[in-house]
Amino acid sequence: MDRADRKRAEQRVRLQDAEAEAFAHYGVEATSETLVVSDPRLTTRVVKVGSGPPTVLLHGGAMTSTVWAPLLAYLPGRSLLLVDLPGCGLADAFDYRGVDLAGHQTAFVGSVLDALGLDRAAVIGASMGGWFALRFAIERPERVTAVALVTAPAMALPGALMPVPMALPSTWLGRRMASIGPPPSIRMTRRMLAAIGGDGSVAGAPDALLDALGAAMALAAPSYATLDMCRWRTPHPQLQTTEAELAACRAPLLLLWGDADKVQSPEAGERAASLLPHGHLEVLPGGHGLWFEHPQRCGHLLTEFLHGTEHRPADGEP
Repeated sequence: MDRADRKRAEQRVRLQDAEAEAFAHYGVEATSETLVVSDPRLTTRVVKVGSGPPTVLLHGGAMTSTVWAPLLAYLPGRSLLLVDLPGCGLADAFDYRGVDLAGHQTAFVGSVLDALGLDRAAVIGASMGGWFALRFAIERPERVTAVALVTAPAMALPGALMPVPMALPSTWLGRRMASIGPPPSIRMTRRMLAAIGGDGSVAGAPDALLDALGAAMALAAPSYATLDMCRWRTPHPQLQTTEAELAACRAPLLLLWGDADKVQSPEAGERAASLLPHGHLEVLPGGHGLWFEHPQRCGHLLTEFLHGTEHRPADGEP
């Protein structure tokens, strides 16, 4: 085993140990299983919590499913299926060079549903996970009962600017340094997430959760070193959804937005909601980590929204 493999093995153990402690802190009973998806062909994992209508949760970039821990107790009566994105958490590493990101996002979410044996499901995404969820809702509305975006969906909407704390490591040099540098400590992780999401996003987070997310950052670094989304803070225009695509999206969509979100202001959410035929926006006080700051309120809004869409016929059905 070479040095990189040893480092990865150490961080996987760190993530699993800290994750168990974090879930226990929040009173969450969870099981973790491997999941083989077909497009791209790789092994990821799904964390399963609760029972009821299936709901897939997709975390933000360079994170892992553990990031949802503060919210889970406030989504009762649902089968919550937390999936690690390619290259993140306990998923296989993934080389993004030359990958059509929009096609990749749609294919991955569809492959996750296939691997879980689901024709349709509700999908909740945060930041990068929201970008995956939104793209899937646009391309495959018949496979979602509803989609909820918790915080700005990363670079998905026109006008998005990557916050400076995220832009620095997204440069070639920053990505390279992250891939070879030491794993983030709990203190460093807390500072980085506060810089992106706001101080309130991590003020009450236990060390175990920050430890798990620090391990996730270390595990994701080599894969994210191959992901080129921006020129400095500006995303490549071809990666973003268009107003025409939003206007044609037939899936019910809830957008939960922080009034101080550093990725994009609530005005972008208002514009998107006005274009979406079945879009609804809720603005809460906070930044890019709303479910950390307001887990109960976010859980209530999500539960109410998803409950109202459970019996919606598949797109194209009478």
